[in-house]
Amino acid sequence: MSNTKTTTKKRKSRNLPVFWILFIGSILGFSLLLLIQPEREAIDQSQLPWNASFDDKGKLHALGLTVHESTLKDAMNLYGKDVEVKIFSKMDETNKSLEAYFPVIYIGSIKAALALKLDAPDVEIDKAFNNGKKMSLTTSGEREVELYNYDIATFFDTPVSSFTLVPRNNLTERAISIRFGEPDRKEVQSDGLPHWFFNRLGLEMILDKEGPEALQYTAPAIAQ
Repeated sequence: MSNTKTTTKKRKSRNLPVFWILFIGSILGFSLLLLIQPEREAIDQSQLPWNASFDDKGKLHALGLTVHESTLKDAMNLYGKDVEVKIFSKMDETNKSLEAYFPVIYIGSIKAALALKLDAPDVEIDKAFNNGKKMSLTTSGEREVELYNYDIATFFDTPVSSFTLVPRNNLTERAISIRFGEPDRKEVQSDGLPHWFFNRLGLEMILDKEGPEALQYTAPAIAQ
């Protein structure tokens, strides 16, 4: 996957969506100010990034979606149809990752980008990968496959395994404390960046003074 900054963690855990890495690469050198728009419409308060929560069955609800339950179609109904869906892999075509990217979304007055990792069966990902419309290399020399629309459509009902929100602002520690509270754990990981963990929110926040922060929401899959 594309890593303008290495994001491998000390312990084996969730990999960040490649779209997030590409997004950072595309905006470095530009001013990253909070873009607050006039309130567009009333919003369910549970959609706000700091109001994520687990229900009594252990399901994580965040940004108006539910990890391992909401689908790409659900996200499109909520955030619009301006979405890119691609497959990323290592050069040897291993570690394929199916990801969707919304370049601009609004949560109330908050403007951000949103990357989703989709939990499709390997056989379906391999099929779409081999049938790819266009293959290119990322800046780190890994593969990026653009899909045909009919292949993308087959993933509309695919559940989302994690979401990563990239607000168009640099968060201050004070703002984080006011909105999110104090983290349960702070680590500087092998990417050289501070990672803050908010267990009750299912949130890992990656802070970067040279780029936008990433808010990644994940939860273990619940056995049915």
